[in-house]
Amino acid sequence: MAINIKRTSWSGGWATLRDLEIIQTVIDQGSVTNAAEQLGISQPAVSQTLNQIEKRCGKKLFTRENNKLIPNSDALLLYEEIANIAESFSRLSHFHHQEKKRSLRILVPPTLAYGFINQATALFIKKYQINVHLEISRSEQLLSLIAKEQADIVITDNMTINSNYNLTQTPIRETRIICAIPKTHELSTKNTITPDDLHEQSFIALVKSNIGRTVIDRALNKSKSKPNIIAEVSDQDTAMTFVKNGLGISLINSFPTIETEDIVYREFTPTIMSNICFFTSKKTEHEAQLYIEFIKEHQPDASLFSIPIK
Repeated sequence: MAINIKRTSWSGGWATLRDLEIIQTVIDQGSVTNAAEQLGISQPAVSQTLNQIEKRCGKKLFTRENNKLIPNSDALLLYEEIANIAESFSRLSHFHHQEKKRSLRILVPPTLAYGFINQATALFIKKYQINVHLEISRSEQLLSLIAKEQADIVITDNMTINSNYNLTQTPIRETRIICAIPKTHELSTKNTITPDDLHEQSFIALVKSNIGRTVIDRALNKSKSKPNIIAEVSDQDTAMTFVKNGLGISLINSFPTIETEDIVYREFTPTIMSNICFFTSKKTEHEAQLYIEFIKEHQPDASLFSIPIK
């Protein structure tokens, strides 16, 4: 197999890539004449190159028998190494993302999975043919799982950050806490909702183990606001379903949200900002980086309360 590469010297070496190509071709063809024809150069040029190579490396590589060049053990050992080099260049010349396949393990909370990630991941698999293990898990469990190397990527809100985990964080979207209100509720006419507005109102809260619950409770307690908690739920999808059915108000992340005529979304003050992020180990594998770049490019456009981070 010939390597069609310009003459490039190895730093400090005794042969160029072209020299190695000539050695390989002579051994493959069995004679200088056939090798010269294969390489598209003159027979004297091949012979001269072989003599120079033997002189530089200080070893005899060929013997002549009946007008044929017979490689000795040193030449055959060199031939094996040249074959490895040729194979490496062949892989580089045909490099493509799909050549290296492995399983990509992804963990994501329910709201992000059903609202966005599942669809985008399906497009990713279709394009790159990479095997994906996508698992839906509660937000408070995600970072501990990737810290235990049970996932390659975690996608979640950076409210879940724990300084004990040595992870790389890649923001994908800027979000905030907003108020989800039944369309027929009296507060739906207001443009901005405050903690005082929520005092004694029927309220759907996140369970206490959810990190977002801690942040929201802090804002409410600071204003001495005490909503009437009628339900505690583990995920945002359930909270929005309860709001849609008129059970009460909820404070939720602004991405993703349910588009429905039965819910209105309003700004909440004081502003509580956050980012949706990819979390990975410090050494990010190629497939993981490819997935991150793909999802960032295929996320929804900016909305009233959330903005993509490119």
